[in-house]
Amino acid sequence: MASIAIEVPVDASVGAVRELVRIAMENVALKRQMTQLEAEAHRRHRQFRELNRIGIALSAEKDIDRLQSFILTTMRQLTHADGASLWLKMEVDGIPKLFLASSQNHSLDKNTYQAFTVPVDEKSVVGYTVSVGKSQIYDDAYNPPPGKPVGGKSFDAQFGYRTKSMLTVPMRDYHNDVVGAVQLINAKRRFETRLAIDNVETEVVSFQPDDVEMIESIASQAAVALDNKSLLDSIQALFDGFVQASVTAIEQRDPSTAGHSGRVEGLTTRLAREITEIATGKFANVTLTEDQFKELRYACLLHDFGKVGVREHILIKAKKLVPGRLEVIQARFEFIERSVQVKYATEKLEAMKSGRNGSTIEEIDRRLEAELEQLNEWVKSIAAANEPTVMPEDKASMLEFLSRQTYFDIGGNAHPMLEPQEFRFLSIRKGTLDPQERLEMESHVTHSFHFLTKIPWTPVMKSIPEIAYGHHEKLDGSGYPRGLTGDQIPLQARMMTISDIYDALTAQDRPYKRAVPPSTALDILHEEAAQGKLDRDLLDIFVAKKIYLPAAAR
Repeated sequence: MASIAIEVPVDASVGAVRELVRIAMENVALKRQMTQLEAEAHRRHRQFRELNRIGIALSAEKDIDRLQSFILTTMRQLTHADGASLWLKMEVDGIPKLFLASSQNHSLDKNTYQAFTVPVDEKSVVGYTVSVGKSQIYDDAYNPPPGKPVGGKSFDAQFGYRTKSMLTVPMRDYHNDVVGAVQLINAKRRFETRLAIDNVETEVVSFQPDDVEMIESIASQAAVALDNKSLLDSIQALFDGFVQASVTAIEQRDPSTAGHSGRVEGLTTRLAREITEIATGKFANVTLTEDQFKELRYACLLHDFGKVGVREHILIKAKKLVPGRLEVIQARFEFIERSVQVKYATEKLEAMKSGRNGSTIEEIDRRLEAELEQLNEWVKSIAAANEPTVMPEDKASMLEFLSRQTYFDIGGNAHPMLEPQEFRFLSIRKGTLDPQERLEMESHVTHSFHFLTKIPWTPVMKSIPEIAYGHHEKLDGSGYPRGLTGDQIPLQARMMTISDIYDALTAQDRPYKRAVPPSTALDILHEEAAQGKLDRDLLDIFVAKKIYLPAAAR
């Protein structure tokens, strides 16, 4: 009891003295009450600040393992619990069960976590807690309150431990549904104490009723955080599925490039990780976060999605002429050949009628054979010109010559040996596409950009359209579709350009060109870098780190 100093007047009556004493005692009681209220207010304030800090941390953590560990560690620190476990409700073959998601124990050196499930029933403490939906406090897990299950014995027998005090709290989501439980065991006088069987009785104390309210609040926040993480994971899985479906759609329209987007993603991601690890030189300050790696991955996988806007016959055009056109030309030359044979047969008949035999007939046969041989050579040259190779000058001259030659049909009408459109396609100097077709093919980059800008990307993914938009740009401005130069092209796009060209050169599945060996592909890349088209520093890392080789060969 606090000491009381009362100054009583010498002439005070006995009644006055009694009243003074009564008032003094009331003041003491009031002061004590104020002290207790202040202490409670401070405790509540500290609790509120702690809960606020925990709530912010729970919302910020994205890694599920770290999130679960944080939940258990925080609860143990607040209650001085020696051990803790996190249980999540799930259905197995339509039957509700509790899955042990995470566990901790300060006093046991070995890892106590084992993935297993228990039924949601009244045979285990955690199952009972979830069944009734109310927190359970045990002073001694071996001697539970009447009608409640014993706890801890199987765990103790396995790990040589003694579970005594226990607090089990249900976890509720924002619908107020029970989605799991947190179980704390052995509250200690001092958090840092390590328990052994012989000091449990002296060091372990009961969990306090005040702990329940706080732990229930944290458990609810944890349930919402885990639910949000699960929802985010589901959204991520859904989006990954959408991306893969998009890639599949591209590849089904253009089977010749199957696997290209995935290979470009692998090459570019490996190059980006090497650049992130460089501590000196031009890229010393370049560090991509995991979100940026994810951004780069999606940009690579979707960089060719715009090909869905390119006509299919252009996408899969393996020869210069459209399918079936070479056969039409061959049939035309067969008709010309028969016409020539008829012409020379008529000439021979006229010669024989006029008595010109011998050398005259032989001369006619020689001319027929030479003309037929020339026609055959022309057909072979046209077939060769139809291939997606670089056009030699002599073949170009031959095609121009044939476009000016005519033959006559049965009705006597003149027609060119090569029609203007045939001549235009066969005169393509490199590849299989004429200038108009190439412009349409190149438009896939713009189509990709417009498609990707329609997706409501999160702030950390907002650069995906721009990265994909730049994968055909060149540093000297010779690329397409915008003719960007230098730093106008995002670094990630410059990485992708190298990977895209390398894969296009070495791919075995392109019908319009032959694959080249890796060494030749690297020579071509070096040549483009020397011309100022590709980033030489990025290419040097691509080659030095052997990014182009499979992981097992690096």
